[in-house]
Amino acid sequence: MPISQQQTMTASAVRPLLRFIEQHDIPLNDILQGSMLNEQKLNSERLAIKSYDQLLVNISRLTQREDIGFIAGQGLELQSFSLLGFLLSTCETGRDALVTMRRYYMLLSDTPAPEIFITKNEIKVLYHISPGCDLAMRARSELIATGIHSLGKAIGGKIYQPLRIGFKHSKPNYHAQLEAFFNVEIVYNQAECWISFAADHVDQPLQYSNPSLYQVLQNQAENLLAGYQNLDSISAKVRHVLQQWPNQSAANKEAVAELLNTSPRTLTRRLQEEGTQFSHLLRDVRMEKAQAQLESHQVDMQELAHNLGFADRRGFERAFKQWSGRTPSAYHKNWRIESREIEHA
Repeated sequence: MPISQQQTMTASAVRPLLRFIEQHDIPLNDILQGSMLNEQKLNSERLAIKSYDQLLVNISRLTQREDIGFIAGQGLELQSFSLLGFLLSTCETGRDALVTMRRYYMLLSDTPAPEIFITKNEIKVLYHISPGCDLAMRARSELIATGIHSLGKAIGGKIYQPLRIGFKHSKPNYHAQLEAFFNVEIVYNQAECWISFAADHVDQPLQYSNPSLYQVLQNQAENLLAGYQNLDSISAKVRHVLQQWPNQSAANKEAVAELLNTSPRTLTRRLQEEGTQFSHLLRDVRMEKAQAQLESHQVDMQELAHNLGFADRRGFERAFKQWSGRTPSAYHKNWRIESREIEHA
């Protein structure tokens, strides 16, 4: 299976679409057709991009709307990105936020992170769109541009000054709506998608630009830290961070140590003092997430293996059997049998 079909993105991007179909009285099952998704997966942390694309196609067909990605982008809620909100709330300047966004882009998607070019007068964010059908690629590119624009206005306030936007796709019928929303020149048929804005105030403090949003992010950070600070052991704190991290393959010891304000060497030593290792905690969290996903009626084992950070399905199956004593398929089959028995009890 091509790697592009295995890439994932945050499930937060589907929530605006769900609100949109509710407004049009469209049954949920109608938009799930062909997507390998169910209601439980929609409430998870990650979705396969190919499944998200199918949702876009279905909703566009059912509503007769071509601007479905633009609609989703406008409905994004920043507070739904809990760990990313926590990280952004620690940024002091626009430059810090850009670096943080690029470094932790895997919290949003495991596609390549955007490239950021900063000159004296301009900042250009070039972002990549995974392959898919024309409608889905256009929708995702507009979703990302709209999200970047909304985030820039929210955390940058008046210091955020967009200059131009470029899309790979040709000019759509709803071009005037995009232009009115972004209020800048939009160019099409570009080699890559990008958005640029003025660099004049990139080093000014962010927290004073939009106090209301900063308070939201601070509240998120405090909620996250409240649970963290109530944990006594370092191993419990590491597990807490790993459970918040959507893509476990990106959660290496160095990144987790940085979030815990310590060094990888100190983290290793303190975990050894508690009789465990980082790799053991990472394995347990991955397997617990696998166990939760296997307790559903529809499971794509290959997709699940990839989402958990395994190179292939066989590696996932070996790890899960070693951890639980059963293969993922056997665990899933047994869960379905027990579920039916409970339903008919």
